[in-house]
Amino acid sequence: MELRPYQTKVVNAIGDQNVIVKMPTGSGKTFVAAEFVLRGLNKLRKREESSQEATLCERAALFLVPTCDLVTQQKIALKKWVGDYNVAEYHGRKAIPTAKFDVLVSTPQAFLTLQRTETKTKWFSWSNFFACVFDEVHHVLKDHPYRIIAHGIKAWTFNKVQVVGLSASLTYAVEHKAVEQALANLCHDLSVKKMISPTEEELKRSGYIPQDDSIETMKKPWDIPEGVIPENERFPHMMHEQFMNRDRNKTTTPFASKVLLVVRNIESEIGEYDDKINRDNEPFKSPLGQIKLATWEDYAYRKKCRSRSGSVMQALYGFLEIWYVALRMVVQSWEEEEQLVLQWLIINEGFHSEGWYGPQLECSLNCVGRLCKSSSTQSEKLESLATNLVEKRKIKGTSFRGIVFVQQRISAYVLSRYLNDHLLCIDHGLHAGYVAARNSRITPSIKVRPGEATKCIDDFRDGSINIIIATSVIEEGFDVPEANVVISYDYLKDTVELSQRFGRARQKMSSLTLMSERKDRPLTALKDVKLRQESIIKEFDPQNDKKFIQARHQSQIDRERAAFFVLEDTTRCERRSLEMLNMYAAKTKATTTIESMELGPDKIFRCKTMYSSLHRTVDGIGKGTTKKQAQHQSAWIILRKLHEIDVANDMMKDKYNF
Repeated sequence: MELRPYQTKVVNAIGDQNVIVKMPTGSGKTFVAAEFVLRGLNKLRKREESSQEATLCERAALFLVPTCDLVTQQKIALKKWVGDYNVAEYHGRKAIPTAKFDVLVSTPQAFLTLQRTETKTKWFSWSNFFACVFDEVHHVLKDHPYRIIAHGIKAWTFNKVQVVGLSASLTYAVEHKAVEQALANLCHDLSVKKMISPTEEELKRSGYIPQDDSIETMKKPWDIPEGVIPENERFPHMMHEQFMNRDRNKTTTPFASKVLLVVRNIESEIGEYDDKINRDNEPFKSPLGQIKLATWEDYAYRKKCRSRSGSVMQALYGFLEIWYVALRMVVQSWEEEEQLVLQWLIINEGFHSEGWYGPQLECSLNCVGRLCKSSSTQSEKLESLATNLVEKRKIKGTSFRGIVFVQQRISAYVLSRYLNDHLLCIDHGLHAGYVAARNSRITPSIKVRPGEATKCIDDFRDGSINIIIATSVIEEGFDVPEANVVISYDYLKDTVELSQRFGRARQKMSSLTLMSERKDRPLTALKDVKLRQESIIKEFDPQNDKKFIQARHQSQIDRERAAFFVLEDTTRCERRSLEMLNMYAAKTKATTTIESMELGPDKIFRCKTMYSSLHRTVDGIGKGTTKKQAQHQSAWIILRKLHEIDVANDMMKDKYNF
């Protein structure tokens, strides 16, 4: 295999600096990274042969990927490229590598765990690595493990670890100022000196066909129910509170009110039977007050499992689980989604009557059930999805491979069932499967088995199925070159989804369709953001980036000043040091990592913990007869140091009148 001209140009431009490479999905970012790694390994091998320095051959490259499913895929791709060099793989469900490796492909959290626990070998220390590649580098933000690793590399001073970041889109931000700030933050976290992106002309000359211009939007907009929460008033962290307030104020949509009424009527039936039978040591208590929506169905599932097999209570709890899921779908969609909720209920016999339900429950069930027979623009959306896929099947013939992207796992499950039961789809040979993250679940009763996602993708490649309904799990990195039809069922939130979703279609003359758009983030606006990223990359100069760095440092100082009250509570800091350090780090948007945990010959554990922010890095080494004691003491030492530094720097001069 040979690199395309633009790929060669990118690899040559990397040099020995920390860089970010932005290239479209499908343009060969992995090949660029593999060639960079190969050149680095060859250089080390030549030095070893010429200088006979055995230590040089112990240097390796670390290749980080965001998900477990990508580890093996990227390992295979790298192995094909680097030849006789040893490529190892690791994530939480893999055995720790026991043989020397030249390249390690790992998820970030698994690698952090290796660094913390495998202290007897230096294989996982930064001293053993000459480079670190961050695949999908836009994840370097907040408290993501990518960012923790980036800070660890910055703090490492014994040998240089070169950083190369890869992504098709570098930020989730949309507003122009936010985009500029996000890219400045990314470059600062990775100590980036250069950003590289091939031009569209260079891509086209080498045969790459950009897909953005061929995205079509459905001509008919899909109306949302009247009375839903306006988009500018939606706060995800307040989703539960907003819905319950709307219920108390009787401002929920008619559909949401009807679903909630069914749920409460089922709860009432359970309460009545619970009082009569009284066999359950734990009486029923509605979980609807719980902020985490998934706990509703979890509760019903646990109660169902504890009930006597074949009993009335088991049937009622199973029924309640189905309707708790329906209510969660309503709340998570800000009361917009109705037809998928109805499809979920139809699939799971949510309108089935046992014959002994009370009149109120029967009435509320019938009220929702009648909606299945009524037409609406939302039901037309489902029908249009099926029709669109059938039309594309007619055009593409047996080569047809379609991916439909959705936001929620439950939506992937429901749509796959809907399409497989749709007569028009059956008549035209459409077979759908759904893909969600491994070991995740659709509901407590419907779990995603290990290997299920991989099997679904393998079936898609060989044609056993020709439609995948997928969440973001295959947006990033999954290699499905057979795809020639991509449909985004839900609206796009940002340019990352725009690049990743529609970048899955690799075939010429692929069909790309967007079924829904956010009013404040239409497709045209997201395309503008992508162009803005390109212009920032072209204009990037770390020497002219001082104003962003200064602003970031000042913001960090302000956050640490505001969080000083945490350090001030010395009694709690000493007694609950880990909890207080984590609280302080959360408030200051910093990271805390356990650098090492070692058991000495004196049977004493020594723990080194690091606090790292944009403003400062502070470490603490604690000792104890147990790991927990050592960890607590190291946290307490860091808290003391931070307090002393802040007071010494006169950060609280007004309070202390210095």
